[in-house]
Amino acid sequence: MTRAIDVRVAVRARSDPPQLQPLADLDEAVTWAMVESSPDGMLLANEHGVLMLVNEQIETLFGYDRGELLGLAVETLLPERHRNTHTAHRTRYRAAARPRAMGGDLALMGRRRNGTEFPVEVSLSPITTTHGLRVVATVRDITERVAVLSHGHAVLEMIDATHDGVFMFDAETLTFTYVNHGAEVQLGYTGEELLTMSPLHITPDFDEAGFRVLLEPLLSGELESHTFTTVHRRRDGLDVPVEITLDYPPTVDPRHRRVVVALVRDITARLATEAGLRRDESRLRVLQDRERLARDMHDIVIQRLFAAGMGLQAVVGSITDAHVERRVSDTVDELDRTIADLRVAIFELTNVSASTVAEQIDEVIEHAAVHLALAPTIVIVGDVDSIPAELCEHLVPALTEALSNVARHAHAATVAIALRIDSETISLTVTDDGVGIGSTGARGNGLDNLAARAHQVGGTISIDSHANQGTTLAWTTPRRMATSHGDRDQISEATGDRGDSHSQHRDRQHRQPRPAIR
Repeated sequence: MTRAIDVRVAVRARSDPPQLQPLADLDEAVTWAMVESSPDGMLLANEHGVLMLVNEQIETLFGYDRGELLGLAVETLLPERHRNTHTAHRTRYRAAARPRAMGGDLALMGRRRNGTEFPVEVSLSPITTTHGLRVVATVRDITERVAVLSHGHAVLEMIDATHDGVFMFDAETLTFTYVNHGAEVQLGYTGEELLTMSPLHITPDFDEAGFRVLLEPLLSGELESHTFTTVHRRRDGLDVPVEITLDYPPTVDPRHRRVVVALVRDITARLATEAGLRRDESRLRVLQDRERLARDMHDIVIQRLFAAGMGLQAVVGSITDAHVERRVSDTVDELDRTIADLRVAIFELTNVSASTVAEQIDEVIEHAAVHLALAPTIVIVGDVDSIPAELCEHLVPALTEALSNVARHAHAATVAIALRIDSETISLTVTDDGVGIGSTGARGNGLDNLAARAHQVGGTISIDSHANQGTTLAWTTPRRMATSHGDRDQISEATGDRGDSHSQHRDRQHRQPRPAIR
């Protein structure tokens, strides 16, 4: 069925103002076919917003039969929440009608007959007729476009959420075209600042010529990607070690210029872990060497000294010269002391704590700093990791106790620690600028514990304290603990009485329990 349409167009002479003239030679059927064949929905409404004409695509988009729509308000095709607002928009548009193209920042929604909604783009074209204002609206379903854009936004949000830096820059100008939030965090710049910069502004190891040489295999297609390590210089001047992977992906749209994508990872923690692993490997090799030395000292050196001592012990009874007998006996005693020293050395070689002495001291100071609300300073003179294990078992608790006393009683602003290790003694000094011991009242158990530990290893403790002038505590011990009173004379115990025969000495040597050296 052919519908009558009042169609007029502007026909303008070169100098005449535009006038509306009917197209007498245009068949109405052709005109209607043009409207019906449009891939977009088209509708015609009067100045009051009443639908006068709709094409087939409007029926398809909104799910209505055109007979249902004609005579209804255009707001029927909008979500209910937008209808009142649209009525106000329509009134303002009638007062100043002008063409409005598709696009722009408007987020418009259409409502189907079944109540579902979908995003649309609408263009408006006002037509002045003898019957008043008419408005032609073209409606386009942009569901797929919005889905693509939404997916793109979701991808960008995920990229922004990553801790790694993502940079995109123009291959010719090298100017950044995109940076994510991770890049801002890594470098301390804002995104706006970075978009005015290039990789040359943040990579001190490269000049432009060197950087373009690096890019050339990517740009020429020789390499698909390139990974390397360098440093990035933050806004505050600090250099951060980074691992960078460069890619030069093709574009989906040939109208868009290709960009280089740089994925940047801060490898500070990884390098620290690798350094720690190297230290652990080195320490393991040292421990293995110590184990081997301890085994050789026990299985070879000590046994030879035992044998030499027993040989001398066996002949003492047959010596008639008193002077010679005394010299031989002294030699046997010296061998016995040497064996005792070797056993201590073997113990030290095979009983290394899981952490070094320096690490234990650092841990004590770090823990104490929390309670002191300040960071103690420390000066170490000598090889701290050469402190014997049995002394370390007292030194570290002594330092802990001393710092604990300062935290509880001194009210100090500064705390200084000095540790000196030489061939004879180990000296620990803790100095604070607090209120002094005399002004805190009763003496606590901490100082008694420190004195007891010093006495236990043959050392001493001294305290110099003055009211409101601070305290200096000195904890000193010999480097080697004195041999306890109950130590055995190993050669004598192995050989028994001096009158035993050589074979008896040898048998007792074999019966001597072997020390648990592992």
